[in-house]
Amino acid sequence: RTQTTINYNLPEAADVTFTITDAAGKTLQVLRTAGVEGQNILTLQRKDLPAGVLFYTLTTDNFTATKSMVIE
Repeated sequence: RTQTTINYNLPEAADVTFTITDAAGKTLQVLRTAGVEGQNILTLQRKDLPAGVLFYTLTTDNFTATKSMVIE
């Protein structure tokens, strides 16, 4: 696989910032997108990410959540 996806839901349309960090907290990527109300998908190129456990923080004006993902 050359890509990985992050699925997320928004209660309303909003500008979304994804911050991807490694386990040490180093920022690897910052991505900005316009999210729509309901289901959204962010596609990441795996070649741009190191293998291991990474974290992503989804931020809008009204919400922040951090989750983990494993890149093999």
